Amino acid sequence: MQDTPPMLTLMDLVWMAALVLLVNHWWRSRDAKAFALQYAARRCAELDLQLLDQSMVLKKIRLRRGSDGFLHWFRRYDFEFSSTGTERYPGSVELAGNRLLSIELAAHITTH
Repeated sequence: MQDTPPMLTLMDLVWMAALVLLVNHWWRSRDAKAFALQYAARRCAELDLQLLDQSMVLKKIRLRRGSDGFLHWFRRYDFEFSSTGTERYPGSVELAGNRLLSIELAAHITTH
């Protein structure tokens, strides 16, 4: 008599689908954070500012319908920058997926 391999149940498929969705969300979140860092670094370079600590902190995430009618993850990341090298100022980057929506920089002292 031959042993038959165990069959996958519907619950097994549900758990596997949930795991795939979780890994996908984690992967896309990691990419979004890298994009946010690139956008902030580029803006700081354009304005002759120094991006401090090369870090992005996720402050807000929500699922929202975009202008194209599809659902997107909207994320807001906070960072810090300096214009003089001594003071720290806050900034934020808002993304829809990996697309830049806005970059806000606090009022700061200019060195020019």
